[in-house]
Amino acid sequence: MLCAAVFGAPSAFAANLVADGDFAQASLAAWTQGGDTSLQSVGFDYSGTPLSNLFNRVFWDGNSDSAGLLGQQIATHAGYKYRLEFDLQRFDSSYGAIPAVNDSQVLFNGAVVWHQTNTSGDWTHYVINNLSTDKASTWLQFSNRNLYDYTELDNVSLVMTAVPEPSSALMLSLGLGGLLLAGRAKRRRRG
Repeated sequence: MLCAAVFGAPSAFAANLVADGDFAQASLAAWTQGGDTSLQSVGFDYSGTPLSNLFNRVFWDGNSDSAGLLGQQIATHAGYKYRLEFDLQRFDSSYGAIPAVNDSQVLFNGAVVWHQTNTSGDWTHYVINNLSTDKASTWLQFSNRNLYDYTELDNVSLVMTAVPEPSSALMLSLGLGGLLLAGRAKRRRRG
């Protein structure tokens, strides 16, 4: 019971921690951009493929030889495990004249947790399990470099999947208990 109070309600496990991960707001207001942002925007996906509904809004990262970043600072809990899911599509706009070059990465707290190069194709669903952090706020970033192709991103979600190890929970519980007792003793001295 104490662990549930300390670590939050179990419903937090089902909640997507990413704001506007489906880009339905038609803007990037919930996101931070960096690097080469000249061809980044929110647009419609006209592919009509299974992972992205026809005319669904998606994040576009266009033809640029320099990497662009799209990120969001997420409220996280130290020691918890997280699962990241996203859909990605790349398509070649060079019409075969020059081979498409792309390099995509996902960074979690500055560490590369997913990397793919020179791929193309229809929407693909990616899942990255067992992400962890030691911070109360974590950067989730998508980096794309596209030369003669475009990348579309959609359905980004980050959910909590596991609580900290029992020893971490015990230490946190003891620490909070100590703070409560110290506050109580301080009130008694004033009274």
